[in-house]
Amino acid sequence: MANRRRRNTTGADDIAQAIHRLVDAMQPIAAPPRAIVAPTRPITMEDFMKHRSAKFSGKATPDEADAWMREYEKNCRVLECTDAQRLLFVTFLLVADAEYWWQGMQRLMQTRGEEMTWATFRTKFLEKYFPDSARHEREAEFLTLQQGTMTVEAYIERFEYLARFYSPEVTEEWKCRKFEGGLKHELRRFLVPLMIREFPVLVEQAKTVEQLEMGPSRAARSQKTAPDVRSQKKPYSRPPTTSKRLQCYNCGGEHLRRDCTRPASSTGGGSSTGKCYVCEQTGHFAR
Repeated sequence: MANRRRRNTTGADDIAQAIHRLVDAMQPIAAPPRAIVAPTRPITMEDFMKHRSAKFSGKATPDEADAWMREYEKNCRVLECTDAQRLLFVTFLLVADAEYWWQGMQRLMQTRGEEMTWATFRTKFLEKYFPDSARHEREAEFLTLQQGTMTVEAYIERFEYLARFYSPEVTEEWKCRKFEGGLKHELRRFLVPLMIREFPVLVEQAKTVEQLEMGPSRAARSQKTAPDVRSQKKPYSRPPTTSKRLQCYNCGGEHLRRDCTRPASSTGGGSSTGKCYVCEQTGHFAR
């Protein structure tokens, strides 16, 4: 009898635990807390003007127009502007001829039913101020670029700028070979045997070789050609005066008239020879 009661109690406990487990499983799982994200404030014209972007008048070379566009796009990336904001802000920077050009282009696009977007503006702008002909000229210049009289620093700057317009995809090895080929012979004969195929390393080596090639002898020559500051005329110094030889009005000797021992001419004021002491001509005397 007692055993039967214990079996019934044990079975009831098992059933109760199973019910508790079933109830727990049916409870909703608590979701992890979400991170609180502060609302982002939209970019305003005031925010954009803090970057002091330059205005564009249209009177610029293709290189200047390209540099202006790249600087504008950099400011927009920093501010995380949308395409609509880029289009809005850029029209504010257009002045003079560039503003008139865009106004006419807008009317033309409306007539054609074209949509005005940032991508469309950028394409139209480059077609106007940096056309394909300018791009091809810089690509051709890149292929024939030589250091010449430029320093290595100036050559690097021009090389990297023109490389942007080279259409084919290039490897770093090709870029290094192209850079070496344009260097002066004095630098190339040291760098080519090193077979450097990492462009940043090659650039630093070219700068180092140039400094070693200049050396103290070239520095001394540059000092010789430099003007001597000590020999330069001071801003407050008087110009040199050319003094005439001292001459007596009476006899022509090298003394003053008051010290002359020769009797004065009867005509007075002139010399005994009857000549003018200024022009040394006869017939008159200087007053």
